[in-house]
Amino acid sequence: MTAPAVEQAAPPALVEVPAVASLAVRALVAGRRRRFGVLGASTHAVWLDGGHDVLVLSTRDATRLPNSVELPFDADRALMASIPPGDTMQVGGGFVTGGPLTVRVVRWWDPRLVLAPVAPGVLERRLNGLPGEVPGIDSEPLACAIRARCPTGVLDAATELLGLGDGLTPEADDMVAGTLAGTRCLGHALGMRRSVAALDAVAPVLMATAMARTTTFSAALLRHALRGEVAAPAAAFLRALAGRGDVVAAHTQLRKVGHSSGRALAAGIVLAGRTLIATA
Repeated sequence: MTAPAVEQAAPPALVEVPAVASLAVRALVAGRRRRFGVLGASTHAVWLDGGHDVLVLSTRDATRLPNSVELPFDADRALMASIPPGDTMQVGGGFVTGGPLTVRVVRWWDPRLVLAPVAPGVLERRLNGLPGEVPGIDSEPLACAIRARCPTGVLDAATELLGLGDGLTPEADDMVAGTLAGTRCLGHALGMRRSVAALDAVAPVLMATAMARTTTFSAALLRHALRGEVAAPAAAFLRALAGRGDVVAAHTQLRKVGHSSGRALAAGIVLAGRTLIATA
């Protein structure tokens, strides 16, 4: 008796798509070809681990991150799910390739945020009534260290918070990221060079510490935050605080990001703004 034939599933069709990418990852995408491991995948994104570097392939309806390559389709396409965790993709030469997908970067955007100058009193009014705390996270030591412009204090306080919470980006990390990015961007807008210099002094050690204490993805986003590179909704909120946009609307949109990431990022930015005002 002949065994029944087993019907083989057809391999996924090869797809090549154009994409826009952050200048923060240009050295990765345009440099020599390297193998990145797939940290995880969803209908909206694929997270790629290159060691100290994390690259995010995201659909156009996902939150635009400072380390993302944005694809020209929405999350209802099943293509993202065809790249399973544990797989690998090649990154370099202007392309990201793996599985059935070939991504060709054709355009770049700059995630570095430069805000218009703002007076302390004006910023204080724009921050009025916005929550600057996350329940269960003691951010006061970090605020005190930023107020004192003490690099060692910033390092110690941030280190105590790193890794607290669940997920690819623990909630305390998100608050620290918001505080760091807020201190840099609003510090420049307020003309407070010494506050920004305190971040520069601690950045290399803090990044090495983050790699040991939290997730690879979260450590990468913290590195971007230290440089003033944030997710698009956080950038919109910071711009609104500096006078370009509706503060309440931008704050509301940021708080909707993720399960708790947006709320924690927003609280960190508010904390940074209030701390800088108290220092001015």
